[in-house]
Amino acid sequence: MYRNAEPHVGGMTYSHTTTFKTAWDKVAQALWKRYPNPYSQHVLSEDTISRTVKEGKLVSKRLLTKTNRIPWWLEKFVAQGSAACIIEESEVDAAAKTFRTHTRNVSHSRLLSVEESCFYYVSPENNDWTCCEKQAWIKCGVRGFSRAVEKFGADRYKGNAHKAEMGLEFVINKLFPASSS
Repeated sequence: MYRNAEPHVGGMTYSHTTTFKTAWDKVAQALWKRYPNPYSQHVLSEDTISRTVKEGKLVSKRLLTKTNRIPWWLEKFVAQGSAACIIEESEVDAAAKTFRTHTRNVSHSRLLSVEESCFYYVSPENNDWTCCEKQAWIKCGVRGFSRAVEKFGADRYKGNAHKAEMGLEFVINKLFPASSS
């Protein structure tokens, strides 16, 4: 279920829920191995900053480097060819079968700040499926044309979110060929 990005005070929000017809443990494994895949060619690198176990939960922080073409009207605000650094914080609770991620850009955040929260859990409809609830907050810090930048950010986010789902499906099918999603 897609919900359009909606304006709110200080930016736009976007929500989306999807179901993978794959068991939670397989989806969780695939999440750690989702890069590279044919749908994520904009992801240049991923590095683990920290990983610990706290109260039985695996807590990680990673740095992702991504690139995307920017529209001509934003080029004067962002160095050409510059990559964006993204912090991804995650918490995996294997006992509860939940996987949470929170990502935020640390590069170009004065121009456009994008935060995303994902929550993966066993589907209440079918124990062999996994649901993912995504929510994103998109905010431009530049007065005067923030709505245009936020709309661009929301549209870009929606396209990349769809590609991320296809990429995860690709990795699931590669890791577990008998699992069809």
